[in-house]
Amino acid sequence: MQKYKKIWIFPQIIVFLFMFVYKFFEMKKIELSILGLTISQSPDTYIVLLKEKEGEKRLPIIVGSSEAQSIAIAIDHLLPPRPMTHDTFFSVMVHYGIELKEVYIYDIVKGIFNAAMLCDRNGETTRFDVRSSDAIAMALRFNVPIYTNENVMNVAGVIPSSTVREEKGEPKSLFDLSPAEIQQEIENAVKKEDYEKASLLRDLLKQKGQE
Repeated sequence: MQKYKKIWIFPQIIVFLFMFVYKFFEMKKIELSILGLTISQSPDTYIVLLKEKEGEKRLPIIVGSSEAQSIAIAIDHLLPPRPMTHDTFFSVMVHYGIELKEVYIYDIVKGIFNAAMLCDRNGETTRFDVRSSDAIAMALRFNVPIYTNENVMNVAGVIPSSTVREEKGEPKSLFDLSPAEIQQEIENAVKKEDYEKASLLRDLLKQKGQE
């Protein structure tokens, strides 16, 4: 009997040690803030630029034009004529008492970011895997923290050159552009036959005109 007891206890010790080591080495979360949304050199794409709240590293994430539009509207607190997908999703979650607690960009695989939304309903917490662009758009609507970890920052984070920062400053965000600058970007996009980008910029220009 004693022999069987020892055999049963041994795997329990292994499991305990594994959980202890996992918790010890679990990646520390790093809170990020949004610096802005900039136009990418690639067609139909934009860059959401995130920054460590307690550090210098930046995390650039490439998003599509529709996601960029949704993020830009949320950053600039604009009211679209009709709700966007993220606005509808936000309304549904609020109606059913689902609270978004935080979003977590937890991994990057072959250049693609993996993210999760941590939601709470009646004290029950559920984690949903989502695209990083959707996670950012929802975090802005719920006004909740955006986190990543050291592994993601080591792989995809960049430290801006102090010389570049002094000479050029931070890249200008779409929502920081003046109407004249937006109009110039529209003309540039049309010349390059990038009509999707021009359409996004026109929508932003209309929204700014309604403020």
